Amino acid sequence: MPEHKNRLAALERKVIEAGLDAFLISTKDSIFYFTGFRYEPFERPFFIVVRPGARPVFLTPRIEAENMATIAVPHEIVEYIDYPAPAGGSYLEALQGILPGDASIGVEMSITGELLVALSDWSPQVVPFVEQLRMVKSQTELAAIRKAAKYSDRGLKLAMELARLGGTISETDKANALLRDEIIREEGYLDPYISNVWQGIWAAPYSAQPHRFPEPEDTLIEGPNVGLSFLRVNGYSAETERTFFVAPPRKEDAEVFNTMVEAGRIGFSQLRPGVSCHDIDHKVMEFLRAEGFGNNLLHRVGHGIGMGGHEGPWVAEGSDDILQENMVISIEPGIYWRGQGGFRHSDTVLITADGYEMLTDMPHDIASMTLGS
Repeated sequence: MPEHKNRLAALERKVIEAGLDAFLISTKDSIFYFTGFRYEPFERPFFIVVRPGARPVFLTPRIEAENMATIAVPHEIVEYIDYPAPAGGSYLEALQGILPGDASIGVEMSITGELLVALSDWSPQVVPFVEQLRMVKSQTELAAIRKAAKYSDRGLKLAMELARLGGTISETDKANALLRDEIIREEGYLDPYISNVWQGIWAAPYSAQPHRFPEPEDTLIEGPNVGLSFLRVNGYSAETERTFFVAPPRKEDAEVFNTMVEAGRIGFSQLRPGVSCHDIDHKVMEFLRAEGFGNNLLHRVGHGIGMGGHEGPWVAEGSDDILQENMVISIEPGIYWRGQGGFRHSDTVLITADGYEMLTDMPHDIASMTLGS
């Protein structure tokens, strides 16, 4: 695939600009990003060694060598025996045959601590080259994210259709199987190596704890519930979240809901290339603090979305990231009342040449989010 060769070429340029002799790719998603190959490293290390002016070298355990030979990207293969291995057969000895001991090397931010220690003789530099390249999406990637966003919306709708006053979360969990079946029917497959499908509902008052996983016996009652569809379909991700009610909202809940929606509107209004992610979050947070919710804020306004559901750019106070065309992010300001519930919508959003495009498409207003209204 030409796109994979282009990505490797872009990485090679970063290696040259940094004055490094080589860069080592080692993680599951990075291997997929640069080659299209689905690989689970497990305990046996695998590296793509990228060197300026040379074909990439795939340093692979012998058990994977035949698989690696099928990768379309031009490459060389160097095998090692196994892990652990007898003298002369280890991955470090094989790597020493590729890189001289005084080589200046870079490694990705997500490298494991074990590998970083093992490579210490090279004094590797941990640099965000891969993360930077992944922030701006190609047209191929955007097509995949659009598809994931469609299924993300569908998954949340399925979960909300199963939600009812007095019902339990175990009932809404059926949405996961329904969505998986739909994706397989429409796409023909759902690759287990690079896919993850999950719809969940945080019933009030547990919706005030966004990182508490819902329990099957949690019961939907009066108050704000938060539904989340968070998925990766055949390599690429999207998310949709909505605050909804299974009984007519109380006046105070409606007021907080509408403030949350306005915070999202402020976030959307700033989206265009060249805007600081710090500034986006700061303006939203300043609005919410001015509205009296300074003690009810638990997280930033958003994050990047791509192969990972959470990746750069980080739409947060303190972030150095600047929006660029073809970045994909979430916008999801939240307000949280302990003992009452949480209020949060989230959308998957594409940054365009002159603004933004919503890739998820569910209503934001309180009437639409009151079931049975």
